Amino acid sequence: MFSLTLREVLQRDYGVVAGSYSYGSLMQPGYADIHTVIGRYVSIGPGVRRIGAAHPLTDFSMHPFWYNSALGFVDKNSDVERTACVIEHDCWIGANTLILPGCRRIGVGSVIGAGSVVTRDIPDFAIAVGNPARVIRQRFEPADAQRILESRYWELEPARVKDLLATFRDRKSALG
Repeated sequence: MFSLTLREVLQRDYGVVAGSYSYGSLMQPGYADIHTVIGRYVSIGPGVRRIGAAHPLTDFSMHPFWYNSALGFVDKNSDVERTACVIEHDCWIGANTLILPGCRRIGVGSVIGAGSVVTRDIPDFAIAVGNPARVIRQRFEPADAQRILESRYWELEPARVKDLLATFRDRKSALG
């Protein structure tokens, strides 16, 4: 959650950008492919993987020898497409979730159920589950979601977020 060194290593050696206070298995070197961006305050369960490339289905052989230059048989121009994926702020990704190349964005405040296979983008504040992952509902009414997005609380440090969250809770209690 707090290691700046880990974040530096992930970015420098693995091409993974991880925001402050995020934690979990995608923060382990090798669990998230290059071009993965993890926002702030993201909670990632054990065994979650982000795969940004697929084998080349139209080539004669799909073996990595023929597209991965690190294996010594081809040059760097032979590589398969490696997609980017942004996991926005304050998401919760349940244990053993698999995020595949078709997913380019997991929205702010979204929840991915444990064991899900994410094959496409997930909108802000959505709850998605299953294989393939499907949105089953939204966490908030549209007006509340907009208010939360406009607050940009993820840019704040924890002590300031704590105060802001208290105002959201107070307003929710007042509305019944």
